Amino acid sequence: MADGRSIRQRLESIDAGRINPGLDRIRRLLEALGNPQLAYPTAIIGGTNGKGSVAAMLTAIGRAAGHRIGLYTSPHLTAVEERFQVDGAPISASGLDAQLGVVLAVADKQLDSPPSYFEILTAVAFRYFAEAHVELAVLEVGLGGRWDATNVTRPRVAVISSVALDHQEYLGEDVRVIAAEKAAIIPPGGMAVTAPQGPAILEVIRRQAELVGATLWETESFPVVVRRTDAQLRYTFDCVGQLRHYVGLEVPLPGAHQVENAQCAILAAEVLDRRRLRISSDAIWAGLRSVRWPGRCEWLEENPPILLDAAHNPAAAQALASYLRELRRRKAFDRLHLVFSTLTDKDTEGIAKALYPLADHIVATRAPSKRATPTQELLAIGTSPSQRRAVDDPAEALAAARDAAAPEDLICVCGSTYLIGAVRPLLIHA
Repeated sequence: MADGRSIRQRLESIDAGRINPGLDRIRRLLEALGNPQLAYPTAIIGGTNGKGSVAAMLTAIGRAAGHRIGLYTSPHLTAVEERFQVDGAPISASGLDAQLGVVLAVADKQLDSPPSYFEILTAVAFRYFAEAHVELAVLEVGLGGRWDATNVTRPRVAVISSVALDHQEYLGEDVRVIAAEKAAIIPPGGMAVTAPQGPAILEVIRRQAELVGATLWETESFPVVVRRTDAQLRYTFDCVGQLRHYVGLEVPLPGAHQVENAQCAILAAEVLDRRRLRISSDAIWAGLRSVRWPGRCEWLEENPPILLDAAHNPAAAQALASYLRELRRRKAFDRLHLVFSTLTDKDTEGIAKALYPLADHIVATRAPSKRATPTQELLAIGTSPSQRRAVDDPAEALAAARDAAAPEDLICVCGSTYLIGAVRPLLIHA
């Protein structure tokens, strides 16, 4: 078997942005590996925005119930090992090397064409979870749903978080077409949960559930009463579920949109409880209270404070903008400094249109990706504030924002997951 360094070099040589449509290749690869994805129950989480938060919440709830939970997410922030977690801990570097060695060797022997980066990692996740004897694997869809490599199990529950335009080069420009691709994760005869959606999107999801004979629970049908919010807009609320009434739920992830994500996780947990994975109301309360999801509306107690949020499409940027507007209304900060970068395959103007009008100062930078939008293009967008500058290096861009900011200001680093991955290690000291 190849050594760890050569295995990693081979993985990193694969274009992570290359998409292989269809499920035949991943199914053949998994069959050659002994179909590890069938060794445990799964929950699959799709959508455009919020699916990672829902996956993290459902995982935390399952762990609070005493179950051994595997979590597979993408993309990673700083290290690929983050994508594969069992009981809250990422796979070790040596463990990942061993799994990659097996998967790549089998792929070389069994496949006529090379698997994609995501297919390789998905096969690794399925095999790792089987060897770890998880009681449930929570799978975040990578792209779309219908042809995503995660969509090869019969999940006990499928969740569709907020759907919006993203990855149009693969999924199309019509949000109804995108919704159909995402709704294709709903299991025939199974159970599904959807977050609040626009009328056209909800119609597509309902039609798909009816087509495959699945039961669909819509979060908008379940009342929520907000009890209070703290200074960072973290919510405490009551919620009516399908099975129980919950009082005093707390979500440490800030923003009103996280209440909707929490509802998705609660209803998904209730489905699992009905399907022989015991989850009590106490576990739901404790799990939500303990959830962490780095780099997504994450506050770092610096001076001035720093907020990290990927916000890599217009809908996510609008959610972030709503959050920032409410913070400003509550006088949580004086001036807003954006450290901002996007990728060229994203709707940069749509993202900027949501965020630029709120900023008093923008530092345009380049996320560590070949697809990073040039800084001068970011500054050329007409709605940017007069105080703006280009600093290509993300670390220097952060330093420039800190130099310009007063203690009562707020620095928000946003626009790209790659940017968050570059900046966050500079700020996390433990």
